[in-house]
Amino acid sequence: MDAIELLEKDHATIRTLFSDLEKTQDSQELEENFTKLAKLLTLHARSEELVLYPQASTCTGTEDLIEHGWKDHHKGDEMILEIKSLAADRSEFKQKIGELQEFMENHLIEEENELFPKVRECLSPEQRQELASELTETKSELVDKVVDELEHS
Repeated sequence: MDAIELLEKDHATIRTLFSDLEKTQDSQELEENFTKLAKLLTLHARSEELVLYPQASTCTGTEDLIEHGWKDHHKGDEMILEIKSLAADRSEFKQKIGELQEFMENHLIEEENELFPKVRECLSPEQRQELASELTETKSELVDKVVDELEHS
């Protein structure tokens, strides 16, 4: 699996978690599922920032896409923190998750339709394989830090 396939797999998991959240009625289950989603979104964003974006910046026509990606990640972080500050049994909790879902779906589509094709075109299959290994390693290294960060925010 190359880096783009790996990131697209994350995107599919993110979409599934959002779908699960839409169907969830129990507030404890809602909070647990949101925690899983927040962890995945944060790990995914950080690994893109540390591994994908620096490599993608060597590709033609990616500068604005990467800058926009950074801004989207920052806004996503803010939205996650806002949701975390709410009680899961409040109607606003699910409403804010819906807003995050809409925002993230737009971000994922932009990456899939604009950034990823440019990276595929620019990097060789071997480079994309190596990038996948770096992404996996980076996620492993960050997981404890991200969990700690989310628990204490």
